[in-house]
Amino acid sequence: MRPNPIFSLALCAAMLAPIPAHASPEAELAEQRLRGCLLAGASAAPRTGLEAAVIAVRSFCGTQIKRVREDRVRAATDGLKGDAAKAAEDRAIRVLNDEIALSIANFTGLTL
Repeated sequence: MRPNPIFSLALCAAMLAPIPAHASPEAELAEQRLRGCLLAGASAAPRTGLEAAVIAVRSFCGTQIKRVREDRVRAATDGLKGDAAKAAEDRAIRVLNDEIALSIANFTGLTL
């Protein structure tokens, strides 16, 4: 069986994705674990559609997603209060959700 070149490129891109420079070693490890989980989950995800794949993989990787979300929200809201902190938290969560969906789309080859 020949490897899928698109999958290979997506895997390389995901593994080389930058981790924030201010991230602690624990946060970096959490990001790496999440990437690995997304890849593993995507390989077993249903191929009926992107939405079904995203739901399945998010369920499979719930623990890693939660850890990365907590780290990113903590970093995004550091030093902020009130509405600014809430806006930064919402933005950090949206960015993470977008990254997760894009990774799953890349790993599975599914599109909307």
